[in-house]
Amino acid sequence: MQRPPNDSYRDILPPGHYAYSSGFPAMMKNLSPTYTIPTEPVFLDHLLMNLEKTIVVATTMGTLEGKLTGVAIDHIQLTIGDINYHLRYQHIVYYAGKP
Repeated sequence: MQRPPNDSYRDILPPGHYAYSSGFPAMMKNLSPTYTIPTEPVFLDHLLMNLEKTIVVATTMGTLEGKLTGVAIDHIQLTIGDINYHLRYQHIVYYAGKP
């Protein structure tokens, strides 16, 4: 597996904690965008019950196994080794974990 070209992001925030870039708030004020995100509340709830546990995630591109370190409204964060993967829900086929 290749490492990302710039891995300095790891020192900024611990897994599961999110922040926006400094330019993001100003950009949002200027654009005032609106969008909708289709959600699946039960799926999201089950993922939250597996936070900080090791799960297997089947995606449209293959299977990944790692620690679920973040659950957001539009994606999950799966930590494998020292790399954080952000997987959008539309690319997840299923996950295996408890419950």
